[in-house]
Amino acid sequence: MEQLTEYKERQEDYTLSKDLMTDRNSYSKTDTDATFMHMKDGHMRNAKLKPAYNIQIAVENEYVTGIGIFRDRTDVATLIPMLNEMLEKLGRKYTNIIADSGYESEENYLYLEKEKMIPFIKPQSYEVWKKKSFMDDISRCENMAYIEKIDAYVCSGGRILWPIGIHHRKSASGYRSELTVYECEDSGGCPYKAKCFKA
Repeated sequence: MEQLTEYKERQEDYTLSKDLMTDRNSYSKTDTDATFMHMKDGHMRNAKLKPAYNIQIAVENEYVTGIGIFRDRTDVATLIPMLNEMLEKLGRKYTNIIADSGYESEENYLYLEKEKMIPFIKPQSYEVWKKKSFMDDISRCENMAYIEKIDAYVCSGGRILWPIGIHHRKSASGYRSELTVYECEDSGGCPYKAKCFKA
């Protein structure tokens, strides 16, 4: 009976924690609305997990036009709710949305396109794309020719990579993205095979 009572109490604690976390993976017992985030104390290597909020500030012509407080640790999930909240409070929609790479996602781009807003978001891989090692990497689809008519890529060896399947990925907000997987028809005898993949 004591063991069953202990299990029941433990289950109630788990249920309460699950209800408090909702879409998060952590919360503070002293402030249940806060999420544990890596806080920098001088250097990133000294980062400590502390209960915190993600504060977003919208600026136009050096004036603060909107402030949002979010429980999500990443910026990517805050753009759409922030813009919706600003539209509701200000009664106007912005045409140009300027943001750093932390806001880049397919979901955000599609939302901005649907709302007729022009995105100026730095790509997450912008710095990587500029590196010579990236530009010389023949295994990257960005460095292959794409033939839109047949939905296929042509590699450095002149082989065609055909679509072989679709993978789906779900974001924290529930957005479902689609990723097409391409595969070479035949890599046998290709002089670039060793540079292309490690299988």
